[in-house]
Amino acid sequence: MQKFEEQIKKYAEVIAKVGLNVQQGETVAIVSDIRALDLVRAVTESCYTLGAKRVLTELSDTDLTLQHAKHQTVETLEEILPQVKAKNNFYLEEKISMLYIHATSPEALKEADTDKMMAANRSAREAAAELSASRMKYDQNWCIVGYPSAEWAALVFPELPVAEAEEKLMDYILKTVRVDQPDPVAAWDEHSKFLKSRAKWLSDYNFDRLKYTAPGTDLEIGLIDGARFTGGGHKNRKGLDIRVNMPTEEVFTSPDYRRVNGVVSNTLPLSYNGQLVDRFKLTFKEGVVTDFEAEQGYDVLAELLATDEGARRLGEAALVPVDSPISNSGILYYNTLFDENASCHIAIGKAYPGPVLGASDMSDEEQDALGLNHSLIHVDFMIGSDQLDIDGITREGQIVPVFRQGNWVE
Repeated sequence: MQKFEEQIKKYAEVIAKVGLNVQQGETVAIVSDIRALDLVRAVTESCYTLGAKRVLTELSDTDLTLQHAKHQTVETLEEILPQVKAKNNFYLEEKISMLYIHATSPEALKEADTDKMMAANRSAREAAAELSASRMKYDQNWCIVGYPSAEWAALVFPELPVAEAEEKLMDYILKTVRVDQPDPVAAWDEHSKFLKSRAKWLSDYNFDRLKYTAPGTDLEIGLIDGARFTGGGHKNRKGLDIRVNMPTEEVFTSPDYRRVNGVVSNTLPLSYNGQLVDRFKLTFKEGVVTDFEAEQGYDVLAELLATDEGARRLGEAALVPVDSPISNSGILYYNTLFDENASCHIAIGKAYPGPVLGASDMSDEEQDALGLNHSLIHVDFMIGSDQLDIDGITREGQIVPVFRQGNWVE
């Protein structure tokens, strides 16, 4: 990736300044696969330049993960080790700023035993449950970004030699995060203003529900009275702006999990635990998935929905036009961080409390009473296309066109 040395440095600066908004005296933890070491090093330098007190690195390797899954039992993989819990508690108590770098191929673990991978992920989610809740309330900074590994690039561009595929994927990633702009920070500020204006337009209507219509989809999603739509960034507990996903093209809200009815079909593959789930359909009745089907990855989807009670309910509804940079690139990234920003999507599992004023300070029971879902998971999947129409239905019964043929109604 020598060709991209300067761009990687700019990318790291944008992550530290715009994504995490690193402040003097903070501690930052970078969680990444070893395939992204160039970016890990560059972000580390950028964080220190901005005044970070220390930068911690937590590196993994999918090849080692495969070895562990091959030789360990399900029971061993389910154990929560004391040092893992202690580490997560440290991140939580110290409100460490967390950066997650996605670099591995979505198919990296496809040869691993599904039961074992599910066991390992259950253990990891349980060990990090409180930390995850803290992040979702923006009590501490966090950001997710991408970096191309050889394996991932080969999946996206199978027709190219691996080195060329890596360079091409890197080039596209840098464009999605606006590093190709003369002033990336200013470009992010302008983009955030647009997303915030769309979020305000939706919020001002205080819709009762959204109705989605497309081939294979006829779905109504109830919304919480007074809940806002949000996009373009978030305020952390100190009131500072952060961007938790880079890239981001979405405007989203947390729906009322009890009022979801109809059927919905995916339009892009879902990559989960190194496995692809595709051509699937979920049927909702009174907020719960009562039936599902999948042509690819049925067992993975079944295990996902069986995680806990909340895994069969919705935690997010996000609007993304098909006329957006990632969608217009025509590239399927096989990575939710990127593909969800090319398409409207919904998420099963835990809801973000932020869209509901005051909910971040409420107990789980109080949040549940409002209709905010709880789960150990939060998994987005893509349902948008140029055939998707969305209507907002007000609490007075007025029907307001929101999307037509996959794009915002002007």
